[in-house]
Amino acid sequence: MNAFEHSSPNDFSSDFSLLEGLYQLVVNGHTDGWEFEQLDSVVYERLKSAYSVVA
Repeated sequence: MNAFEHSSPNDFSSDFSLLEGLYQLVVNGHTDGWEFEQLDSVVYERLKSAYSVVA
């Protein structure tokens, strides 16, 4: 388990922090590093699980 996944997926403040961190990396042009890739992956998975459609 890493620092980005230690809280529950339903924790609003954690979700906000993840999005803010991703936003700051993009604004500063730091999209080539491991930190951006990790945040992007975690945010994407949380969005996918929150908005997935059960068929």
